[in-house]
Amino acid sequence: MPSRFDFFSPPGERPFTPRLARLARGAAGLAALALLVAAAGLLAREAARAGELDAVYARHGNNMPVITNDGDLAVYEGDPGEPAVDCAGLAGPRTMVALVFGQSNAANTVDRGYDATLAVYAWHDGQCKRVHDALPGASSANGSTWSRLGDRIVTSGLYDTVLFVDIARGGSSILNWGAKGGLRALLVETLGALRENGLAPTHVFFHQGEADCYLGLSGKEYASVLQDVLGEVRSRVGEDCDIFVSRASLFLDPVCGDRQSPVCYKSCPAIVAAQTAAADPGTRIFSGPNTDLLVPWFDRNDGYHFTARAADRFAAAWMPLLVRGETSGPTLQ
Repeated sequence: MPSRFDFFSPPGERPFTPRLARLARGAAGLAALALLVAAAGLLAREAARAGELDAVYARHGNNMPVITNDGDLAVYEGDPGEPAVDCAGLAGPRTMVALVFGQSNAANTVDRGYDATLAVYAWHDGQCKRVHDALPGASSANGSTWSRLGDRIVTSGLYDTVLFVDIARGGSSILNWGAKGGLRALLVETLGALRENGLAPTHVFFHQGEADCYLGLSGKEYASVLQDVLGEVRSRVGEDCDIFVSRASLFLDPVCGDRQSPVCYKSCPAIVAAQTAAADPGTRIFSGPNTDLLVPWFDRNDGYHFTARAADRFAAAWMPLLVRGETSGPTLQ
């Protein structure tokens, strides 16, 4: 009599088939259940974050700064006498394309400008021009850190060409850049325009926090909005772009007002801690310089903004951070 479990004949396989099918169906069911649990957890976390964000705006939204385009806060449109260059001709693997946003110390407020001498350009309103402070697209019309940094980057050999896209706005809060702020549209539209022009950002530099220290945001509140801002940026620049979050909160208390007195300056360690905690090298988010420490009160020309000496120091502080960011990712061609 042939064995019931004759492995060499098709009939002998039949007793095992229903059991295997049941096991396969069970495994598939468990996998589907695990996916459902994971999806439910993700939705719950997203709902919690949305609730936290709503709570921040409910508490502070009425005090959100009103960003105007007048006087010292006017956006610099660029020197009409400076000839434009072909933006498409600047694109390439040896070109850094850096989006800059935040508040005034990321804009054109340095006392004494700087004319970059190397291949450093600024993009604004679809045009690319050589950088001669101020940078078009950002508020105010004095000098900037970025022109100084551009020369350092090219001199170092890190990149051959640098293109800055500066949309920083003086006096802006993290709330202005967040989901319910008026500057979110500027951020999204700028990134869209760069993509349409074949200028994908390789880097994003964010420097901001003084306004929120003044407004009284807690570290947790600041972190909630910052997470939202960084998530929006990441969704639009892709996974290979390095994002740098500077640490900044120091400001001259207007109630005190004496810019010659160190006791009139205030900072918010909780906000700086939130900025530091945002760094995640595994997702290419890095800490930028800490200007609360790097630029003390006596190196701020009007109590708020960097002197030329401070801007030089700020630019120098970026270099080892940029090199570290590059070594954590693909090698440049």
